[in-house]
Amino acid sequence: MTLDQTIISQTLAITQEAGRLLLEKFETDIEVGIKGKEEIVTEADRASEALLHERLGKVLPDAGFCGEETGVHPGARGLMWVVDPLDGTHNYSVGIPLWGCSVALLDEQRVPLFGVLDFPTLRKTFWAQRGGGAFRDGERIRVDTSPLNETSLVGVQSRIRLDPFPVHVQRTCFKYCGRSLGAIAYHASLIATGRMRACADLTVRLHDIAAAMVIIEEAGGMVSNLDGDPVLPAEHFTGPFEDRVLPFYAGDPVTGPELRRFLFPEGTPPGARLSRGPLTA
Repeated sequence: MTLDQTIISQTLAITQEAGRLLLEKFETDIEVGIKGKEEIVTEADRASEALLHERLGKVLPDAGFCGEETGVHPGARGLMWVVDPLDGTHNYSVGIPLWGCSVALLDEQRVPLFGVLDFPTLRKTFWAQRGGGAFRDGERIRVDTSPLNETSLVGVQSRIRLDPFPVHVQRTCFKYCGRSLGAIAYHASLIATGRMRACADLTVRLHDIAAAMVIIEEAGGMVSNLDGDPVLPAEHFTGPFEDRVLPFYAGDPVTGPELRRFLFPEGTPPGARLSRGPLTA
């Protein structure tokens, strides 16, 4: 499916509008709370998602909407917007300027067709349409496929208080320059531009990676689960739309598969296969 250029332009503008809203609230006295066991949520997350839900609903009125904060709102057709209104909330809440807004449009098979990552503090916007290439502020971007060495940056997940401690984090930091920057979307943007060579995360969900997936792939990169299989097989989305953990690995197609096998020689750790349960509206 090829999107009309008007839809692309409108989505870019709306994502950047949400980014400006977040920037206005950044480093101000905003309400910060805790959801679940350890996830931070702010009033900025909620305000950004409300804006995205309203504006994107006017671009494709029949499409569904899935947001991190408000859950799933089914549409009259198979398309669905999937948004993370503020990726890097912890960074945002303490004044670290590495955070962004993520918007993706998924088709009937829940495959990302189009994705946008906007980073207001960096004044950079990344986007891609499946089959149409990946771009940063209008400039075509590509992953790096040169050989890895000890100075290569490899992203590791922010949540490492897991039992057992993630072995891939130890392996990454032993052999490469491991970095945990607090926002999977930012890791994705670095991979898509060749600055970071790979990243892995055992704890992400669909809203975290939907836009990142299409941007990395259209920049010539590869995305898989920790076994090397597709992240989004159709069986993840039979029945109710669920908030599943989707163990995620991304890199370049030349060095990426070998690096994945080094980090995860036994594939997906058993505990990473568990679902977090259903999203609720």
